[in-house]
Amino acid sequence: MTATQAKSVAGTSPQMQWDWIEHEPQEDIEEIYSLAERLMQFSPMVGVEPIEKNLWAGRSILQPQSILMDITGLESWYSGETAMAQQIQKWLTDEGLFGCIGVADSVGQAWAVSNYTFRKQIHQAMLSIERAEHSLQEAFHHNQRICIVDHAANHKRFSPLPIESLRLDIETVAKLHRLGIRTIESLEALPRASLTSRFGSRLLDRIDQCLLARPEPISVRSVGESMEVCLDFEHPIFQLEQLQETLQECVYQLCRKLDSVSHGAWRLVVRLALETPIMQVQETAPRAIPSHVIQLGLFQSSNEPTHLLWLIHGCLERNPPQLSKNLGIKQVLVQAPWTSAMRWKQNPLFDCQTLKYRDEAAKLIDGLTSRLGRNQVVGLSVVQDPIPERQSKFKPLTGIRNDGSQQSTEKKLRKKPSQDFQNTRSVVPGTQAAWSRPTQLLVNPTPIKVQCDSTGTPSAVEFPIDTGLQTIAQCVGPERIESSWWSGPTLRRSYFKVALESGTWWWIFQDLTTKDWFLHGLFH
Repeated sequence: MTATQAKSVAGTSPQMQWDWIEHEPQEDIEEIYSLAERLMQFSPMVGVEPIEKNLWAGRSILQPQSILMDITGLESWYSGETAMAQQIQKWLTDEGLFGCIGVADSVGQAWAVSNYTFRKQIHQAMLSIERAEHSLQEAFHHNQRICIVDHAANHKRFSPLPIESLRLDIETVAKLHRLGIRTIESLEALPRASLTSRFGSRLLDRIDQCLLARPEPISVRSVGESMEVCLDFEHPIFQLEQLQETLQECVYQLCRKLDSVSHGAWRLVVRLALETPIMQVQETAPRAIPSHVIQLGLFQSSNEPTHLLWLIHGCLERNPPQLSKNLGIKQVLVQAPWTSAMRWKQNPLFDCQTLKYRDEAAKLIDGLTSRLGRNQVVGLSVVQDPIPERQSKFKPLTGIRNDGSQQSTEKKLRKKPSQDFQNTRSVVPGTQAAWSRPTQLLVNPTPIKVQCDSTGTPSAVEFPIDTGLQTIAQCVGPERIESSWWSGPTLRRSYFKVALESGTWWWIFQDLTTKDWFLHGLFH
């Protein structure tokens, strides 16, 4: 919600405390693809919506937000499509997720009804959950948010939906709005020939996909033979030392399967089925216990058993299953849900150090990730943001792209610099040297006290730990920096590069909203 809405809700509930949390797109991508893999228990044909070059109207970010499932022929196992949709919705609720389900004859129809049938209801339901008026389970029982489109449904079923439900780009929707066309019903009244001449054939394709149920392909997460190995124990084991030999056998069998098709694993899942012995089970207590699951994302695909075993052992050391004399391991499952063909490339005659040690670096990254956690092994990337402290960001090295493809090892370990700075950069300062950024940027700007002359230029500064004012010998500025409107509360600053009498150069700024002064960097 917007800042104004948040303040209004907080005003109605004084006990609420609001914090700004930075959005992490990579976490969203990882979670939606992980959710798609878990939904394969309902259908083997599960994929994430494709992302095109242009942003769809009604979306704020170019990122997948829907999951597609092909349930053709599966509804009879659940006593109909409605019962199957209800079971999937209940599973999502048990997982703590708030979702909408649309069942139709095509991807276009299902996407339209699931994304735009319940929009008004979702806003009210989410506010009631935030205000603790209803729990997630209560909101599910009040409104299941399931829309089943009849096979014989005509165009009237989709006529009230807005044109954004056709998955159109922002430019096309803006043109249609200027013509006063906001619903599919109004769009249908126009002749098709005029639509082609003005908007191109893409608009007609989207209309046919929704109204005529034109089929679309689904890029599923896993196809072909299941790359997994499962071993059962006759009697549960209660010590991790007894698990090593079984894990080694499972991993070696899995690697032989991968090697037979010249594939390597990008993701690895290990499930340890926990069970209570029969003698310890009470009549009313369940015998089966939720499995202990290990999920690994690799920096580059691998089918080396020694490498994979090392990663699994690192995860077990960091997060071992809680075994006892009444709880043991009954089954071990090692699965590679995401594989890709192994790439072989001959190194150049005069190999550089980066290419020479790239495989060792990848193994090191995988090992550290398995032991420390994915979010603890990160790389630095540049962000296009005018605010200095936001111009760089740490991202996990073992993540995936928003289209589900693996991150390129070539870009991470083999990318050459865009230019040779050693030859093109001069050691003599240029005319813009006074505007260069400081060599040391503080993580959080430190409040300071500044005295200004009649023109508003800083003349003296006092650091909190100092006892008195320090005179500013030279001042360069101001440089005005303002944040983008879409990145949260607006920040407006005036930066100055000041030289103190001691010879130290500081980078300070004044917040134009609060009129407070801060130290943001030091020049060495």
